This record gives sequence, C-alpha cells and structure tokens, in this order.
Amino acid sequence: MATAPTRRRFLALSAALGAAGLVTLSGCAALSAIQVTVRTFGAWPDGRAPGRYAFDRLPSQEADLATRGALESAASAALERVGFTAAPDADSADVLVQFGARQARLIEAPPRVSFGIGIGMPVGRHGGVGFGLNSYPWYADRVRELREMGLLLIDRPSRKVLVEIQARHESRFGGGDDVLQALFDAALDGFPNLPAGERSVTVALPGR
Repeated sequence: MATAPTRRRFLALSAALGAAGLVTLSGCAALSAIQVTVRTFGAWPDGRAPGRYAFDRLPSQEADLATRGALESAASAALERVGFTAAPDADSADVLVQFGARQARLIEAPPRVSFGIGIGMPVGRHGGVGFGLNSYPWYADRVRELREMGLLLIDRPSRKVLVEIQARHESRFGGGDDVLQALFDAALDGFPNLPAGERSVTVALPGR
C-alpha cells in the first residue's frame, strides 16, 4: 500500500502532466508562424522575369487528382505571390513546375528503464543492500509530425532545371493545409534571390 508521501508525489506528478497537456493544447491553438528548413540548389537566372508557369505532372501523379489539386492550389498561391502567372497550358508556359510532398509521423524511442542492485559499505557493525530503479527522463513529445516538399522550376523550351528547392518542417503539431501552404511560401521566400544552401525561414501560417 502506498505511503502518504508516495501518494502526494503521485498526485503532484499527475497535476503537472495535466497542466502540461493544457499548455500543449493552448500552444497549438495559438501557433501563428512556423520555422521551415529550406535547401536551395541552383539559382534563378539574373534579370529573368518570373513569367508564366504550368505544372508538369508525372504519370504516377495523375492517380489521385483530388489530393494533387489541393497541393497544386498551395503551390499556385506561392508562385503567384512572387510574380508568376498561370499559363493556359504547358505549351505556352515559360516555366514548368514539378513538385512532390509527403507527410510522416516520427516516434522517438521510449525512455529506457533499468534495475540495479547496490551493496553498501559497512557503517559500524551493519552493511546494506539496496535495490534501485534508474530511468531516463520522460519525454512528453516523443511523437512528432514531419512535412517535406520538393520543388523544381524548369525552363520549358530547353527542359533545363533552373532551381531545385527542398522545404522541411517538423513539430509536435501536425497542422493542416495551412502548414502545407507555409512550406511552399518558405521555399520561394525572397524570390528571385534564393540563397544557395540551407537556411531557416520563419513564415506566418495563412489565416492566423
């Protein structure tokens, strides 16, 4: 049977975890911006205007047009925000756009717990044997949501890839279409001056 001090410690821990849950929920609701890791390869040609764009779908991307349509809407909003305009068809486009996106759930390994036996040195006439429980700190946020997208801007006449951009966001809060929109916005942040290499971009979530 648990002693009074043990019960008090258990109740205190339960209250702390409950408060942490409330903070997590309120933090998710109040989230208005996210940090996105962006990697850029290549560079937009100096002096070249954004021009007209069209999406270049791969055959495998034609299967789920509903999902693809939502992704293309997010990409279109980001492209047109930096000056591109939609072409009526691929043949009249200056730039072809290819992209892919994925979402995954990452789960960290649970805390490890180990049992041990300790033998105490004698003090006076008595020694001692103790049993101990060792554990790693408890992680309340072992489950994390990952969203990634890759974007190619291709010169239509030559089919040369002008710029490749990758964007990645990882957090405890999965988010919805607004996070996807933020990934595209972060990928094109600063266009046409897109720094080569990796950078961190803080971008506002649409509608918040």
